[in-house]
Amino acid sequence: EKIASLYVQLRKESSSSGGVPIAVRHIESIMRMSEAHAKMHLRDYVRDDDMDASIRMMLESFISAQKFSVRRSLRRSFAKFMSSGEDRVHLLLHILQDMMRNEAMYQTIRRQQLKEKDLPQVLEVPLEEFESRARDRRIYDVAEFCGGPAFEEAGYGLDARRRMIIRNF
Repeated sequence: EKIASLYVQLRKESSSSGGVPIAVRHIESIMRMSEAHAKMHLRDYVRDDDMDASIRMMLESFISAQKFSVRRSLRRSFAKFMSSGEDRVHLLLHILQDMMRNEAMYQTIRRQQLKEKDLPQVLEVPLEEFESRARDRRIYDVAEFCGGPAFEEAGYGLDARRRMIIRNF
């Protein structure tokens, strides 16, 4: 569906802008690049992120082959197909914040039931659960995010040995 809408939009833009025409062979190229991307990651199947990478690559090539005067409008037109890693970082941060909020509520209720007065100093969520929620959103690799600046700036840490994401208060 994504490739079909991309093809329709590419055909329309290439004919209206008078630039390089798009053909079915360009779509076939996206499929081959997706397969190659999956193989580079030692997978026997193509995932959404393989398709996204090949679509981004093909669009960058297509846009750079156009006249300079139409490149900016093409970038705007195809922005939804060229989602950046920044979008994924925001989504992963949101998922992690939601998980930590749920863990904090759980800890608060648990302490009330046990009649403890001390609030937790550290919240922990299993890395496997975070990876599972990311996969639900079609994000298959969170390692780069967990080692990135947004993760640290948000106050999270990773205990790789225990495979837990930690947040101190």
